[in-house]
Amino acid sequence: MAGVSLAVFKLTLAIFLAVAPTALAASTPPTFDWGSVRPCANSSSDLFFTHVPQISSSEELSWQECYNDFQCTKLKVPLNYSSPISDTNTASIAILRRQANVSSSSQEYKGPILFNPGGPGESGVDEVLRIGEQMSTILGEFDLVGFDPRGIARSTPKASYFNDVQRAAFTPLSGLSITNQTDEGVGRTWAGAQILGKLAGERGKGFLEHLTTPNTARDMRSILKAYGQDKLQYWGISYGSVLGATYAAMFPDKIERMIIDGVADSDDYFSGSGAIDLVDAEKVMESFYTGCAKAGPENCPFHASDAATIRSNLEALYEKLRTQPVPVVTSDAIAIIDHAFVRIAVWTALHYPFDLFKPLSAGLAALAAGDGSIMFSLFGAPSAELFCDAKAHTDDVVFEGTFTLVCNDYVPFSNDINDSKKALEEMAKVSQFADTWAQLRIGCSGWPKIPRNDFRGPWTGNTSHPILVIGNTADPATPMVSAKKMSSGFPNSVLLTQNSFGHTSMVEPSTCTYKVVREYFTSGALPAPGTICQPDFDTPFRPDDAAEQTKRSLSAEDVQIREVASQLSANFAKRRHLSPLSLRTLITLPDIPLL
Repeated sequence: MAGVSLAVFKLTLAIFLAVAPTALAASTPPTFDWGSVRPCANSSSDLFFTHVPQISSSEELSWQECYNDFQCTKLKVPLNYSSPISDTNTASIAILRRQANVSSSSQEYKGPILFNPGGPGESGVDEVLRIGEQMSTILGEFDLVGFDPRGIARSTPKASYFNDVQRAAFTPLSGLSITNQTDEGVGRTWAGAQILGKLAGERGKGFLEHLTTPNTARDMRSILKAYGQDKLQYWGISYGSVLGATYAAMFPDKIERMIIDGVADSDDYFSGSGAIDLVDAEKVMESFYTGCAKAGPENCPFHASDAATIRSNLEALYEKLRTQPVPVVTSDAIAIIDHAFVRIAVWTALHYPFDLFKPLSAGLAALAAGDGSIMFSLFGAPSAELFCDAKAHTDDVVFEGTFTLVCNDYVPFSNDINDSKKALEEMAKVSQFADTWAQLRIGCSGWPKIPRNDFRGPWTGNTSHPILVIGNTADPATPMVSAKKMSSGFPNSVLLTQNSFGHTSMVEPSTCTYKVVREYFTSGALPAPGTICQPDFDTPFRPDDAAEQTKRSLSAEDVQIREVASQLSANFAKRRHLSPLSLRTLITLPDIPLL
């Protein structure tokens, strides 16, 4: 799922990665602080933030200007929805919006759309900050609203079980970045899960059991009520499809518009199996081999005469890196590009083929020749820093949030290590990428026993307005079979197929898809059943001037939509730099000469 956008990578793998960073001596813009100002803290974001007064949580939406063109607030909700808000029963949800391009009093104003970027555990505040400007071109009549789900980032209580973010980065929980099928690989992952579970049980007392997907759905109801809205307008991707389906099943009569995109099987998600997520991963991998063979060496440097040879060359490179990793030394960092690094890099690229397949091929070609610098520049950006204040970055997304959500949602697992081994074996029958996906399942093996009396399905319902379901032809983490199943549970919903590869429709530009999305949100109209939208480009291995070559045949409106779609695709691909794969081997150094 996501986003491991399910974005997938920062959160699903971070607990088990070996980390040894030190600070880069670089200046950063000031940050918007949701708590108290710590001006010496470095920023892990590439966004330009601005100082605004501290935000207090209330039961109303008291908007304050923030991040230049946005507004922020914090909403009090019940921690436990079986009781009213009180001093001991309160959670605070951080919310950000980009206001519509029209006045809220205008007849053209169409209310808020809530976004969830997946994860589980990604920040909706961060996501709307990233995509709000571009998305307002498509959906300008709407307020674009992102929120940090309970337990995540700026929302409190937060699922963070270490004394500070630096201790979390250096924790001995970090180990293998992939869980190979050796006793050592599974054992290290399993042992880390026991430690995480112990910490969560000790430091999450009083709130841990309430950090769940059904409660997040209830929080969306609370946000709507505070907004003065009765029915939800929503776009959820990856894990956000699980959240959307849960809301639709719990509140079927409270939906105005809903898009679920990159759709996970909610039954499979709550069971904790995860194997079905990978059924299309091999199709996406095969598209790399066949696309590279057709593209030629100019557009695919890892080129060979046929797909089978490219596959063999990559597998040979994997094996070589097991015993001969490639060192990288730059002016400000050093790294070791090893088997695990490249496995995760390839898995990451499967999520974002349009933006990453071509540069990945260049990185692999250079790596095969002994040069790891391209791979490092693409996939090794630092994702952890040392700060002058060890308590800084309390607003950051941390990996514990993912495990808290999924381990609370999943059925309880045995902490018998042999059961973890069997789970990995079952995943491996589905896909070679089980080694990148098993951390969530095994990572919950040590989770504390908590009450599980919340909503457990079924994920069906006759909704007050039909749902638009979007799925790619082949998605490595949320396959088409899941989109079809979830659509069948909601009468009158329509499945829109985007004929492309990657994780969610947003990762490859499709003017057709964005037109359908805009029409659905603005008028409620659904595409005809069986509609297939084509991507704007035939292949990720396109010439650099491909966009200019095709632009002349488009209308001005379509040119604008395509440009926005391409910007959004690139924006989603940038999330790879938040991936912990860099932490597996990366050591960042002060800004001083190495030699």
